[in-house]
Amino acid sequence: MKNMLRRGIAALLLSCAAEANATPEFLLEPSGQATGSSCQSYALAVALAFKRDAAFPVQTASDLRKVETGIRSKIKQAAGSADVTHVHVKAGFDAYTSGRYKLTIKPGELAAVGNAVAARSGVSSEQATPPTFLLGAVVKDVLLASATRIGKDSYGGGHIFTILGATLPANSSQKFLILNSGVKVKGENTARKACSDGVPDKLDPYVAMLGWTKSVDIEFKQASGKVLLWTID
Repeated sequence: MKNMLRRGIAALLLSCAAEANATPEFLLEPSGQATGSSCQSYALAVALAFKRDAAFPVQTASDLRKVETGIRSKIKQAAGSADVTHVHVKAGFDAYTSGRYKLTIKPGELAAVGNAVAARSGVSSEQATPPTFLLGAVVKDVLLASATRIGKDSYGGGHIFTILGATLPANSSQKFLILNSGVKVKGENTARKACSDGVPDKLDPYVAMLGWTKSVDIEFKQASGKVLLWTID
């Protein structure tokens, strides 16, 4: 009887979450980014998923890949033959959503990243996050940032990843709940790029990692001493 009750409660939770469009299925077993140059569009697709907008459904891994490649195509159209810049990314994302959503890129203090994430996501402790399949029920929204290293994976000029939560206060024990779409494939060079134009568009060259990561294991890319934080509204 107890097992039946537990299964019933679990089914009800999943049903309610699904009806609210709050549980992106791709978080169960997230796939890596499509190509060596699509970390920006992958992270933007994830951010779009958390808007829970029926006009841009992003529930499954297939949905995520479709939106990722669609955004990337618009970014490349905006860039033309030039290397992609933030201006092109903004223009491409605006074009993909037909102006419904805007990408904002703002500089922030490294020490304040956790506060910005917690305010955005509503997640400020590890205890606040339930099992992965219900993450969408507690994460209000996400924030994107760039890193030159996450764990053992290094990214040269930088790599955009998604942040879904942070522990507070900011100290040596702080952690971030992240989705990294460009994790090194076993046997590959740890310095392989995951967000660069000119990288061959080999399909599925990456795997993804979703979980709490110590702040000391993330080297945020900085410009003039600031971390660039991406949000969509």
